Amino acid sequence: MNTLANIRRMATVIVAACAMAAPAFAQDAPVDGHLHLTGGSVAFLAGVSWGHGRLEFNSHSYRVKVRGLKVGSIGVASYSASGDVFHLRHARDIDGTYGTATASGTAGVGAGVIRMQNGKGVVINMTMDTAGLQATLAPGGLEIELE
Repeated sequence: MNTLANIRRMATVIVAACAMAAPAFAQDAPVDGHLHLTGGSVAFLAGVSWGHGRLEFNSHSYRVKVRGLKVGSIGVASYSASGDVFHLRHARDIDGTYGTATASGTAGVGAGVIRMQNGKGVVINMTMDTAGLQATLAPGGLEIELE
């Protein structure tokens, strides 16, 4: 029982740190689109994630798929994430590999924030809800591709 209590405390601390850091992720640029993703992840020090979703851009909806790699994470979780997209000129600009800064904690139900940017200058700031048992405070990479 103490282990579960410690994990929950750790998740609470991580989520609080995310909430405090969220204003630093704000952009001065106008929002160009919105991204909604769902998927899962599994990790033991290094982990993989997968998912799919929709990009809302210029009054159109585009299907996207995601896959990624992260370090400094342990556990298994499912996620639902949504956020704003900046510096998106064409829908295809969403394609690419994103460096991510992630902070999240899950012990049953959790939350987190992600800030990521690709080589084309597209920036995505997302919040996520998670379910499972996982803790992440680490850099990683995520590939997003239009389907």
